[in-house]
Amino acid sequence: MSNQSVSTRFFETYGQRHDVEGCRPLFAADAVIHSSTAPASLDFEGYAQIGHAFLNGFADLGVEILDQFAAGDRVATRVAWSGTHTGELNGIPPTGRTFRSEAIVIDRIVNGQIKERWDVSNMLSMMQQLGVMPAA
Repeated sequence: MSNQSVSTRFFETYGQRHDVEGCRPLFAADAVIHSSTAPASLDFEGYAQIGHAFLNGFADLGVEILDQFAAGDRVATRVAWSGTHTGELNGIPPTGRTFRSEAIVIDRIVNGQIKERWDVSNMLSMMQQLGVMPAA
């Protein structure tokens, strides 16, 4: 499996099939995830908790890969996440509103698994679209 296909498989498994546990084999046992949705680096377990929280808040969560580039052991992917806020998300009650927000994800692949990930999501835009933060 190419490095690019490992990253693509994550978005298919989580973003399209909503299978958080199905993503586990894509990550190395000692993977480190740096995410703008968390105050500190995470292991897969912590990242999976965030994944479950988003699926709880957005039962129809979807992802579209907009761009993807691979060089050496790195894969950069620009995606658009979207969904309808129908469930609680980290204490925020459902608003019934939809969002579409872009993110940049860079994976470092070692031996066919994600060893390190940098995930930068536009959470401010999402919260504004949901009406829980004022728009600028």
